Amino acid sequence: MNLHPEINLVFSYGTLKRGFPNHSIMEEIKASYISDASTNFKYPLLLDGKWNTPFMIHKKNFPNSYKISGELFEIDNKGIIALDKFEGVDKCYYKRLEIEISYKHTNGDTTSKDAWCYFRYENASKLLVDPSRFISFYGKEEVKKYTAVHFRPFDWRNK
Repeated sequence: MNLHPEINLVFSYGTLKRGFPNHSIMEEIKASYISDASTNFKYPLLLDGKWNTPFMIHKKNFPNSYKISGELFEIDNKGIIALDKFEGVDKCYYKRLEIEISYKHTNGDTTSKDAWCYFRYENASKLLVDPSRFISFYGKEEVKKYTAVHFRPFDWRNK
């Protein structure tokens, strides 16, 4: 997972987006919002059953999945290291991989770029059995059911 020289593009599809429960992390690391964006390929995006945490699975163009809508940010290398820690990359909760995304400039032109994205690390094949659970966008309705980490039991990752 090599970092880029100084500035990295990160695609956020869930609770790190502006106006969502964990966006304060993005503010702390001084992430700069660029634009709304979407993946160029389809991926499964689901909510975990207990905490309603959104997560993507790295299965490009998986049947019945969607191009995922989210936000694009610029983040420096220190910020990426902090995000990796927040996402539990070192504990194999999530993995950071580059994907192709598209976004519109203020002048209306569309650009495709590679951006980092966090994917659920565990073997998620059992979660792919029911495509009716796939969503294309994590929005205000979905976040109403989200349980923030600081409201979960101490050993929540072991349950």
